[in-house]
Amino acid sequence: MKNKKALYISWAFLMGCIMTGGLIGIYLIGKETGEYDYSLAYSVVGGTAGGFLLFLLYSKVMKKRRRNVPSFDERSLILMQRYLMIVLYALLIGSGAALITLYALGVQMIETGMLIVCLMGVYFVIGIGALITKRL
Repeated sequence: MKNKKALYISWAFLMGCIMTGGLIGIYLIGKETGEYDYSLAYSVVGGTAGGFLLFLLYSKVMKKRRRNVPSFDERSLILMQRYLMIVLYALLIGSGAALITLYALGVQMIETGMLIVCLMGVYFVIGIGALITKRL
């Protein structure tokens, strides 16, 4: 009972954060353009609720299909731990080497857009690697 209550609270919190972010985005768009189109709020609420319902349906179907087969065993956990430790050290050493190289080349400022693109690439590579490691 306690776990179900925590699950419901965490889902409600997550959906609230998504909806709040969408509504703040609508407000910022209105502030920029001068037009506050609140009909976009229907899209935010509907999209969040629809995505949540699709996830629930998918999880119910997969639960019936798999029965009691665990999705994660000890071997998978060890593989994931090793992968994440390797990625951590590679990122720390790689980013440190990149910063030292840029400093040696005399770069004084780094554009924020390039940092965002670089981080997006890092997240993408880590996510793909985690998915591959989970499937092994």
